[in-house]
Amino acid sequence: MAENTVKVDISFQSLLEAISSLGIAERYKIWEFLEAELFANEDDSSEDIAEIQAARADYKAGEYTTFDRYMAGRANKSIIV
Repeated sequence: MAENTVKVDISFQSLLEAISSLGIAERYKIWEFLEAELFANEDDSSEDIAEIQAARADYKAGEYTTFDRYMAGRANKSIIV
């Protein structure tokens, strides 16, 4: 069975705008696709891959802190001492 292909000429700016209009789940799929394409030849150990997947799961679950919150927490610890 022959594979049908379509070639579309789209500007990079239009592509960025289209991506920005997507939901988080669709953006995450694009991120995974690009990561696989860009880093396909790197030799990541299974431990590295597991850590990355765990970090992504934590991020998706909202288990992360922003840099600003981190710095504010550090500042508060300095004041208490």
